[in-house]
Amino acid sequence: MSAHRYIQAVLARDLAEEIKPLAPATIEQVELTAERAAEAEQHRERTEQLSFRFVDLDRRFGI
Repeated sequence: MSAHRYIQAVLARDLAEEIKPLAPATIEQVELTAERAAEAEQHRERTEQLSFRFVDLDRRFGI
């Protein structure tokens, strides 16, 4: 398995653990769900940036 795929797998697992099913029944739970969604989006962006950096390093140095 290439290092790039390994990094993606680890980050995808972390993201899946962050997003847990939640049935919002109260306003507090809805707010919590919105916060989790925002955190998941930030994590997705970090994952994407890391992936692009790795691809760039792979192209430059053939890691």
